[in-house]
Amino acid sequence: MGETSEAVRGFFNRETKGIVTDPISFDVEAGRISFFCETIGETNPIHHDADAARAAGYPGIVAPPTFAMVVDTESGRAAERAGQASLPTLIGCNFTRLLHGEERYDYHGLIFAGDRLSVSTEILGFEDKKGGALEFAHMLTEIRHAKRGLLVTITRSLVHRLT
Repeated sequence: MGETSEAVRGFFNRETKGIVTDPISFDVEAGRISFFCETIGETNPIHHDADAARAAGYPGIVAPPTFAMVVDTESGRAAERAGQASLPTLIGCNFTRLLHGEERYDYHGLIFAGDRLSVSTEILGFEDKKGGALEFAHMLTEIRHAKRGLLVTITRSLVHRLT
Protein backbone atom coordinates (compact mmCIF):
# COMPACT_ATOMS: atom_id res chain seq x y z
CA MET A 1 0.00 0.00 0.00
CA GLY A 2 1.59 3.27 -1.07
CA GLU A 3 1.50 6.59 0.65
CA THR A 4 0.11 9.50 -1.29
CA SER A 5 1.81 12.29 0.65
CA GLU A 6 5.46 12.77 1.54
CA ALA A 7 4.91 14.20 5.02
CA VAL A 8 3.51 11.31 7.03
CA ARG A 9 1.39 12.43 9.95
CA GLY A 10 -1.30 10.77 11.95
CA PHE A 11 -1.65 8.19 14.66
CA PHE A 12 -0.92 4.80 13.11
CA ASN A 13 2.48 3.34 13.92
CA ARG A 14 3.73 2.73 10.41
CA GLU A 15 6.75 0.85 11.69
CA THR A 16 4.40 -2.07 12.35
CA LYS A 17 4.01 -2.73 8.62
CA GLY A 18 4.82 -6.38 7.91
CA ILE A 19 4.33 -7.60 11.47
CA VAL A 20 2.43 -10.88 11.80
CA THR A 21 0.85 -11.46 15.19
CA ASP A 22 1.57 -14.66 17.07
CA PRO A 23 -1.11 -17.26 16.39
CA ILE A 24 -3.87 -17.46 18.99
CA SER A 25 -5.79 -20.70 19.50
CA PHE A 26 -9.57 -20.61 19.56
CA ASP A 27 -11.71 -23.60 20.54
CA VAL A 28 -15.10 -23.64 18.83
CA GLU A 29 -17.84 -24.70 21.22
CA ALA A 30 -21.25 -25.99 20.10
CA GLY A 31 -23.04 -23.81 22.65
CA ARG A 32 -21.37 -20.66 21.32
CA ILE A 33 -22.43 -21.51 17.77
CA SER A 34 -25.99 -22.19 18.88
CA PHE A 35 -26.16 -18.99 20.96
CA PHE A 36 -24.75 -16.94 18.07
CA CYS A 37 -27.30 -18.47 15.69
CA GLU A 38 -30.14 -17.68 18.07
CA THR A 39 -28.90 -14.11 18.28
CA ILE A 40 -28.88 -13.65 14.50
CA GLY A 41 -32.12 -15.59 13.94
CA GLU A 42 -30.53 -18.59 12.20
CA THR A 43 -32.83 -21.59 12.70
CA ASN A 44 -31.29 -24.25 10.45
CA PRO A 45 -30.85 -27.32 12.71
CA ILE A 46 -27.31 -28.03 11.41
CA HIS A 47 -26.24 -25.03 13.51
CA HIS A 48 -27.91 -26.27 16.71
CA ASP A 49 -28.13 -30.07 16.66
CA ALA A 50 -25.23 -32.50 16.09
CA ASP A 51 -27.54 -35.29 14.86
CA ALA A 52 -29.12 -32.97 12.27
CA ALA A 53 -25.66 -31.84 11.14
CA ARG A 54 -24.45 -35.45 10.77
CA ALA A 55 -27.64 -36.39 8.91
CA ALA A 56 -26.82 -33.57 6.47
CA GLY A 57 -23.32 -35.02 5.91
CA TYR A 58 -21.26 -32.86 8.28
CA PRO A 59 -18.99 -34.15 11.04
CA GLY A 60 -20.77 -32.02 13.65
CA ILE A 61 -22.54 -28.73 14.31
CA VAL A 62 -21.71 -26.24 11.55
CA ALA A 63 -20.91 -22.61 12.32
CA PRO A 64 -22.62 -20.13 9.99
CA PRO A 65 -20.19 -18.05 7.90
CA THR A 66 -20.67 -14.95 10.05
CA PHE A 67 -19.33 -16.88 13.07
CA ALA A 68 -15.85 -16.00 11.78
CA MET A 69 -16.47 -12.55 13.27
CA VAL A 70 -16.82 -14.16 16.72
CA VAL A 71 -13.61 -16.15 16.22
CA ASP A 72 -11.74 -12.99 15.19
CA THR A 73 -13.06 -10.84 18.04
CA GLU A 74 -12.61 -13.44 20.75
CA SER A 75 -9.11 -14.41 19.62
CA GLY A 76 -8.14 -10.74 19.92
CA ARG A 77 -9.39 -10.72 23.50
CA ALA A 78 -7.53 -13.96 24.19
CA ALA A 79 -4.32 -12.38 22.87
CA GLU A 80 -4.72 -9.51 25.33
CA ARG A 81 -5.32 -11.95 28.21
CA ALA A 82 -2.11 -13.72 27.18
CA GLY A 83 -0.21 -10.44 27.50
CA GLN A 84 0.01 -9.59 23.80
CA ALA A 85 -0.80 -6.10 22.60
CA SER A 86 -4.20 -5.85 20.99
CA LEU A 87 -4.17 -5.09 17.28
CA PRO A 88 -5.53 -1.54 17.83
CA THR A 89 -2.80 -0.89 20.42
CA LEU A 90 -0.10 -2.40 18.21
CA ILE A 91 -0.90 -0.17 15.24
CA GLY A 92 -1.68 2.90 17.35
CA CYS A 93 -5.42 3.44 16.95
CA ASN A 94 -6.83 6.68 18.31
CA PHE A 95 -10.43 5.71 19.06
CA THR A 96 -11.61 9.34 19.11
CA ARG A 97 -10.74 9.57 15.41
CA LEU A 98 -11.14 5.97 14.28
CA LEU A 99 -13.57 5.03 11.52
CA HIS A 100 -14.40 1.59 10.20
CA GLY A 101 -13.14 1.28 6.66
CA GLU A 102 -13.62 -1.77 4.51
CA GLU A 103 -14.00 -5.35 5.73
CA ARG A 104 -14.22 -8.48 3.61
CA TYR A 105 -14.49 -12.15 4.51
CA ASP A 106 -13.35 -14.85 2.08
CA TYR A 107 -14.36 -18.41 2.95
CA HIS A 108 -12.21 -21.42 2.09
CA GLY A 109 -13.76 -24.04 4.37
CA LEU A 110 -16.35 -24.61 7.07
CA ILE A 111 -15.94 -24.18 10.82
CA PHE A 112 -17.35 -26.94 13.06
CA ALA A 113 -18.01 -27.32 16.76
CA GLY A 114 -14.98 -28.95 18.34
CA ASP A 115 -12.49 -27.29 16.01
CA ARG A 116 -9.34 -25.79 17.45
CA LEU A 117 -8.52 -22.86 15.22
CA SER A 118 -5.44 -20.67 14.89
CA VAL A 119 -5.86 -16.94 14.24
CA SER A 120 -3.14 -14.49 13.21
CA THR A 121 -3.07 -11.09 11.55
CA GLU A 122 -0.55 -9.47 9.20
CA ILE A 123 -0.30 -5.70 9.06
CA LEU A 124 -0.14 -5.11 5.32
CA GLY A 125 0.55 -1.39 5.25
CA PHE A 126 -0.61 2.17 5.57
CA GLU A 127 -1.62 4.97 3.24
CA ASP A 128 -2.88 8.54 3.28
CA LYS A 129 -5.83 9.80 1.24
CA LYS A 130 -7.80 12.99 0.69
CA GLY A 131 -4.69 15.14 0.79
CA GLY A 132 -3.68 13.76 4.18
CA ALA A 133 -7.11 14.20 5.79
CA LEU A 134 -7.43 10.41 6.20
CA GLU A 135 -4.95 7.68 7.04
CA PHE A 136 -5.62 4.00 6.44
CA ALA A 137 -4.25 0.82 8.03
CA HIS A 138 -4.67 -2.40 6.03
CA MET A 139 -4.65 -5.85 7.66
CA LEU A 140 -5.17 -9.48 6.72
CA THR A 141 -6.38 -12.02 9.30
CA GLU A 142 -6.25 -15.76 8.68
CA ILE A 143 -8.32 -18.35 10.51
CA ARG A 144 -6.78 -21.81 10.08
CA HIS A 145 -7.40 -25.39 11.13
CA ALA A 146 -4.37 -27.65 11.68
CA LYS A 147 -5.59 -30.37 9.29
CA ARG A 148 -8.03 -28.55 6.97
CA GLY A 149 -5.81 -25.50 6.46
CA LEU A 150 -7.03 -21.99 5.71
CA LEU A 151 -10.74 -21.58 6.48
CA VAL A 152 -11.34 -17.80 6.42
CA THR A 153 -9.39 -14.71 5.42
CA ILE A 154 -10.50 -11.32 6.68
CA THR A 155 -9.22 -8.25 4.87
CA ARG A 156 -9.91 -4.99 6.65
CA SER A 157 -9.00 -1.34 6.68
CA LEU A 158 -9.21 1.04 9.61
CA VAL A 159 -9.30 4.78 9.04
CA HIS A 160 -8.31 7.79 11.13
CA ARG A 161 -9.98 11.09 10.33
CA LEU A 162 -7.15 13.59 10.79
CA THR A 163 -8.98 16.86 10.18
